[in-house]
Amino acid sequence: MFKTIGFLLFALIAGCSHLDRHSENEIGAFNNASTQSGITVAAQLNTLYGRKFANCNNSNSQPAFLCSGVTLRVTVKDPANQYKVWDPSPTSIKSGGVSFSYLRADTNFGRLAWGYGNGFILYPIFEAPADKIDLDYLCSYPMDGWTWHRSQTSVCVPHRDYPVQSQLCHNAGVTTAEQWLAVWNISGGNPNLRQCGFDITDDRNALAAPAFYQSLRAKSLLGATGFNGHNETIIKTWTPGRPNTFPIMAFFYIYGGTDTKPLADAQYNQRDFYNSTNPKIVVPIIRLTPANSPTGVATFTFVAADQVVTQ
Repeated sequence: MFKTIGFLLFALIAGCSHLDRHSENEIGAFNNASTQSGITVAAQLNTLYGRKFANCNNSNSQPAFLCSGVTLRVTVKDPANQYKVWDPSPTSIKSGGVSFSYLRADTNFGRLAWGYGNGFILYPIFEAPADKIDLDYLCSYPMDGWTWHRSQTSVCVPHRDYPVQSQLCHNAGVTTAEQWLAVWNISGGNPNLRQCGFDITDDRNALAAPAFYQSLRAKSLLGATGFNGHNETIIKTWTPGRPNTFPIMAFFYIYGGTDTKPLADAQYNQRDFYNSTNPKIVVPIIRLTPANSPTGVATFTFVAADQVVTQ
């Protein structure tokens, strides 16, 4: 729904006035093919990472995740081989949501969830090829929400120890990054569980984009603390077993160090995805080099030697 609304709204606005922050050539320029070359994907990711947008198309009903930033999920192959890394786990099917992180130049982090070293990256909805499904973004925690401790059967809900403070932010009286930070900084307790999550669902309309942007600002306000931990964005569980229409942009691995497992895992996932699709789809492996400070720059690089499946 975001994709349709965004297109119509942008067409209307563009016909009436000049948008100096987001040009027609800048947003939606990537979605002209179902399979992109690895070099092109890396360039797109660097562009998306650098877009520090408050929203898309200057519209408060279009959150910035639709057209900017990098939404990624760390993965580990299921030992029982019951589900693919790009599909929801049984735990996520039960809870109704899947955890991702959102990386952008103004919301850097130097460490992925659980210290893992590989995973996959989603297309932003406005940049996705036309044959990919739209995923539903539900809520955004500026830091790891420890959501597995909150509930096993639902997402974006409060923790029992903080029934008021840890609910959806607007219900807790929190609408700005500064208000969120004040709750995080309360002495004692567990700030990850105490924090509220910003509601970014489609039906919030003109409140969705400001809520998401405040979640990004809140992480930035934490400085080194924010950089040393990842944020958490919950996306509604999707139907598994449909790889051809799933909006996966790239597999990635963290570059640097001597551990070869992250690349090997990414290579396994690339081959597994290729073999699972019909017609076949090659999803490139991208090297992610994280920023080394809150104000540093992360980079995305395509290296031909990393690929085990080629077009």
